[in-house]
Amino acid sequence: MKSIKHISDDKWLKMLLRSVKERTVDGIRFPGFPDDSIQSQFVGSSNEAALREGFQFYKLVKGYASALGMPLGRSTKMLDFGCGWGRYLRIFSKDIAAENLYGVDIDPTILEECRKNDVPGKLELITPDGKLPYPDNYFDCVIAYSVFTHLPEHIHKLWVNEIARIAKPGCVFVLTLESLRFLEFVENIDSANPPSDWHAGLSRFASDIPAFRRSYSEGKCVYLPTGGGDYRATDVYGDAVVPLKYVEQSWDKLFNIIDYIDNPKRFWQAVLVVQRP
Repeated sequence: MKSIKHISDDKWLKMLLRSVKERTVDGIRFPGFPDDSIQSQFVGSSNEAALREGFQFYKLVKGYASALGMPLGRSTKMLDFGCGWGRYLRIFSKDIAAENLYGVDIDPTILEECRKNDVPGKLELITPDGKLPYPDNYFDCVIAYSVFTHLPEHIHKLWVNEIARIAKPGCVFVLTLESLRFLEFVENIDSANPPSDWHAGLSRFASDIPAFRRSYSEGKCVYLPTGGGDYRATDVYGDAVVPLKYVEQSWDKLFNIIDYIDNPKRFWQAVLVVQRP
């Protein structure tokens, strides 16, 4: 395979965008894509739009990893926790060798899509309340994009502890969380004409928003048991709003908080950057 590690980020993005319609770009074979509906189900967009959004997160992760003394390289071991259809595994494959990329998900059908489309990395199926199949102190970098935004508190705690276990000292963990903005979003859904089933499910909780706001201000997790179809029952999957205050209080012995970015002009969800001591 043609070497890609020296390609600039700008050129890499252009190649990724071309790969939506061309499996081979400038002599490099790219992974295929699942149907648009599958992509959107997992990340809210598809093809070029999904890649552009993902690329912004990729650049943020790269920047913080370098600044925190854990620059990404071919030998970096990285886990995509909740890898879905492999959006990030394909993007990070420029910097990290395929044998050092790992992805886990609770959905066996989406992992099969990854394999069918030749997504790079070692893929593993996990259960919603299980364990990660890796030894202690194994990973240099972990990402979780739009995963902790769906977990009830007991599942949230389980996976934070598991990720801390498999993280090396100095490991950089970058994830997204829903902030107070999400409650405002739910409150403003037109319940008479919801644009999707997901919106309709959320609109059922509009009357609970004042109580949810109080909980949020007190540093408590807010969980809306909306569920997500197969493999995602309401007791393990829904929509979750996690205050920074909660992270400060409950993650303090596991990770050091580096940054918290709640800027909808950059990302719809808030981005949390932490590092394993």
